[in-house]
Amino acid sequence: MHSYKTLAAAALAACCGAASAGPLVWISLDTDAYALLTERNARMANAEHLPMVVADRQTQVVLTQVDADALEQLSADVHERLHRCGGFIVHANAAEGRQAVARARAVALSPNGLLANAAAPSYALDDGAEVNAMLPLVQESEIRATINQLTSYNNRYYKSKPGTKAATDLATRWQQMAAGRSDITVETVTHVGYPQKSVVMTVRGTTTPDDIVVIGGHLDSVNWQSLNQKKARAPGADDNASGIATLTEVARVMLQSGYHPKRTLQFMAYAAEEVGLKGSADIANQWRLAGKQVVGVMQLDMTNFQGSAYDINLINDYTNAAQNTFLSNIATTYLPTLSVTQGACGYACSDHASWTSNGYAASFPFEAPMGQDNQAIHTKNDTLAKSGGNADHAAKFARLALAYAIELGSD
Repeated sequence: MHSYKTLAAAALAACCGAASAGPLVWISLDTDAYALLTERNARMANAEHLPMVVADRQTQVVLTQVDADALEQLSADVHERLHRCGGFIVHANAAEGRQAVARARAVALSPNGLLANAAAPSYALDDGAEVNAMLPLVQESEIRATINQLTSYNNRYYKSKPGTKAATDLATRWQQMAAGRSDITVETVTHVGYPQKSVVMTVRGTTTPDDIVVIGGHLDSVNWQSLNQKKARAPGADDNASGIATLTEVARVMLQSGYHPKRTLQFMAYAAEEVGLKGSADIANQWRLAGKQVVGVMQLDMTNFQGSAYDINLINDYTNAAQNTFLSNIATTYLPTLSVTQGACGYACSDHASWTSNGYAASFPFEAPMGQDNQAIHTKNDTLAKSGGNADHAAKFARLALAYAIELGSD
């Protein structure tokens, strides 16, 4: 996610100047982000303007080939210049990019979202006993400990050794949490072109295991102020150790309680979000092609900095309106002290967009209204201290995600 200080001139030239000579890759991005590429004179080819709908407004998304060496600077520019997150999705080829944009548009035009390979779920709140029994088990101290562990790596950059180790270590931890449960598997997903893996914990459903509920967040971290991402100090406490710690706490509470969902639950730590949602795009595309029936997705990206009077900002663009209402109802029913607002985040601002562009219903509860979120992220200063040295805010998201998983997973 976002907020970035200007890179040194040498880095700008290396990443985005005319001398850049990386391979051309396909990306989709909105017209504002595309303008930043043209301003940098990035090497591009075969741009297409495709129709999109956001909040009933007709707009456009650009599909283009761009020099791969320009992508990290593009991400930084989107944060600094447009004051929002990410801004683009990397695609395997032009056809896949066109199809992804078309699916995202179809989701926007459908009142319930276009659910790839799955029927629309019931959003009735009918599992109150289980939810209310587990909510008090969420522990701020557990979330805080996980954030501290994740920030102990020098960085979690998707091409660095510590970033690679962070994924391996997380898989080991999740395996230890699931010890003794034959219905749980923990796997890593290998991606082409970089060493960091995504991590997936699967809790197999007892009744309708082919229905899948996903709770995910990205594992990688960056420091856009540095010229050497592999060696830069990028603790990423809020972005996004907080999200990984939040979903890990949801899993811990469920396992401690002996909960067995009727639907399959999958907890996901995505690789390489900061450079075009690469890990989540890979997984969501694989799941769709395999015909997997994902009935709902929650994204947890930056959960621990309370920048406003609101506790939760439900992102309402490139997300599923029906599921967003479901989340609002969950908060009202089970967490009535929380204040919830809604706001836009922009095209491809986090991993939920990968699921949306594959036709799945995704929601993204965020830590604050955009512009009031943590401004220290993507620097060496994204530490737990910036959130008061505690994980109180993230605990709210853990309770929301726990209630969501139980209500959707128990049907």
